[in-house]
Amino acid sequence: MSQNNYREMYVSEALEHVETINDALLKLEEEPNKKEHLDLIFRSAHTIKGMSATMGYDDTRELCKNIENIFDNIRKGQEKLTPNLASALFKCIDLLREMIADEKKKVDLKPYLQMLEHPDDAQIDVTEPTNSAKSPTIRVKMLDLDSLVNLVGELVISKMRLEQTLSHNGSDDARQVMTELDRLVTDLQYQSMKLRLVPIDQIFSRFTRLVRDISTGLGKQVNLIMDGSGIELDRTVLDAITDPLLHILRNCVDHGIETPQERESNEKSPTGTIKLTAYGVGDQVAIKIEDDGKGINTDRLKAKAVEKKLITQDEADKMSIDEAINLLGTPGLSTAKEITDVSGRGVGMDVVITQVEAVGGNVKITTDHGKGTTIILTIPLSVSIIGGLLINVSGDKYVLPLSSISTTVVVEANQIKSIHGQEAIVLREQVVPLVRVSKLLGMQETESNDTNKITIVIVNKGGKPYGLVVDSYDRKQEIVIKRLNNETHSSDLFTNATILGDGSVALILDPALLV
Repeated sequence: MSQNNYREMYVSEALEHVETINDALLKLEEEPNKKEHLDLIFRSAHTIKGMSATMGYDDTRELCKNIENIFDNIRKGQEKLTPNLASALFKCIDLLREMIADEKKKVDLKPYLQMLEHPDDAQIDVTEPTNSAKSPTIRVKMLDLDSLVNLVGELVISKMRLEQTLSHNGSDDARQVMTELDRLVTDLQYQSMKLRLVPIDQIFSRFTRLVRDISTGLGKQVNLIMDGSGIELDRTVLDAITDPLLHILRNCVDHGIETPQERESNEKSPTGTIKLTAYGVGDQVAIKIEDDGKGINTDRLKAKAVEKKLITQDEADKMSIDEAINLLGTPGLSTAKEITDVSGRGVGMDVVITQVEAVGGNVKITTDHGKGTTIILTIPLSVSIIGGLLINVSGDKYVLPLSSISTTVVVEANQIKSIHGQEAIVLREQVVPLVRVSKLLGMQETESNDTNKITIVIVNKGGKPYGLVVDSYDRKQEIVIKRLNNETHSSDLFTNATILGDGSVALILDPALLV
């Protein structure tokens, strides 16, 4: 995140705390025995002091420290809130407000600090702040933001319908107006979506303490390196991936990183390293978590799966490392030797994968035994308006999110082979299993005019390609997601829908669930 963004966040939050102090001090004058007013002031002053120290604003930190000391003394009964002291505090609060809003403001703190020390001395005078401090940002309720985004979504749908109407019977003037309207709606859509974007550093900053506490409790030495690269995500997406990231980091410290003694015996540095990095991938964001620990023991993983009767011993013996790692997505499969407060309660990577896929993302895991593990979460920037591919299946239209599509191909019918009873094609020297979408949806497959041509949409699931057999596909277009909250109108294959340009409704299929 840029320095300007940090500055804006600091100003916005610090000014809120100043107003809290101001309001609570007014109430404390009226109810001097109410401890909660005192505690609220003390906490806010302490918070501003810490934030100012982090930003390098020494004068602001010093003033906050002195204000905090006054209230600490009042709390301990060593000082009383007299009218003169309250007036002195209000003057300092006004100054604090100005100093936070204007980082270049030069102030002589000495008379203010003297005033706090000797509030009854009438000789002390300070210049009253004259400029009103204004925050460059405001806080808006998520509910209001959601309503705005929903309204813009409705506007986008209306725009598509109008566009379709004018393309058939509109005049040149009408089309010109439509072009201008299209530009304005696109700009409005971009700005409204931008309002919901939150710096990914906001959740990254929480993890330092987490890793420190867990590693200390386990007697391990861990260095956490983070780089958010200034990436911003939709708040809904950010909230959805916070728990998965917490779980992954816990696993890295608990299962991945060895004790200092183990690491030294394996000629490693006694301090393990976890790198948490975010970077852009097209219209998506990738979050990479890599550690230099012992890696995943795939033999133990397969043995556990056999023990729980998820696979047979014969299947386990034939499994590749990648196939064994895919077992991590199986509910209840944990290889922890003992249950701890950190992990090992049967809540494994399946929960992480499910939560990431719920927002249209995917998870890829690679490991190198003895050297470490890398987990990459690929997630969309937003979950409200996305790019989609319109497909036709048995006479009905459905939508597939573009973020999950690798490519589309049309093959000859004789190119489809059966491997162990599973239909598949060979694409770029790679076997791609096929899923007939019509069969999965319980629909009659439509007879094609050309039975020799098969249309396939290639999607990615866990780093592996799968082919979705469809009748045909129409076009790429923006999709406004409509949540199907009523469980009777959703299934295991879809939970969302969209309204198309002609006013009809199309279900949004989740490729991760289809395969």
